[in-house]
Amino acid sequence: MAESQEIHLKVPYYGPPIPPSQTPSRNCPKPPKCNFDAYSLLCTITKITTIFLITIGIIVLALWLIYQPQSIKIYAESAELSTFNISLVANESLLAYNLAVNFTFRNPNRKYSVYYERIEAQALYAGYRIGSIGYPPLRQGRKDSMPVMARFDGRTATEAAGTYNREKAEGFFYVRVKMYVTVRLKMIVIESVKFKPDVDCELRIPAPGNSTSLAAGFVRTECDVNNFS
Repeated sequence: MAESQEIHLKVPYYGPPIPPSQTPSRNCPKPPKCNFDAYSLLCTITKITTIFLITIGIIVLALWLIYQPQSIKIYAESAELSTFNISLVANESLLAYNLAVNFTFRNPNRKYSVYYERIEAQALYAGYRIGSIGYPPLRQGRKDSMPVMARFDGRTATEAAGTYNREKAEGFFYVRVKMYVTVRLKMIVIESVKFKPDVDCELRIPAPGNSTSLAAGFVRTECDVNNFS
């Protein structure tokens, strides 16, 4: 019986091919491909930067319109000529001068502090410059007043002898002080552009040695401040 089964198993098979059995396997999903596009990244960064700058610009403009800055105020509180005379030296008229002026710088703004990056003061008499001085950078707080002293001392050639003699007889000399100023305004962390206002002070100063004009004294004078904004 066993022999007949063995013979049966050796009989050839002529049917359709039987595919080999396969061991089931787990198909792991492939990781997504990372496509790095430098141009797209640059465009994204540019868009974000542009939106940020536009937003900041709108905020600054809105604050500027809401809190429109006021011009600084400058006053000459006192002025004194301890020396002011003309002498003739080698056929040349020389003006010896010693002028002291006490100014007050006033910041009327509640929201802005003021940074004076440059201050230069020039004294002129009869249209001629007789002296100039410079100052280091200054900072002024909100709603604040600060004193600024100007002293002009020296000797210079002049052609204003006629004006000098007339004003000396009248008892008052008219001296003009011009200031060239560069300022920035600051609110919190936002700084404004630079402003370069023109400051012009016409001073009527008692003549030295004239008791009448000295008794009248110097009158506090507000300077003209133009082109502030």
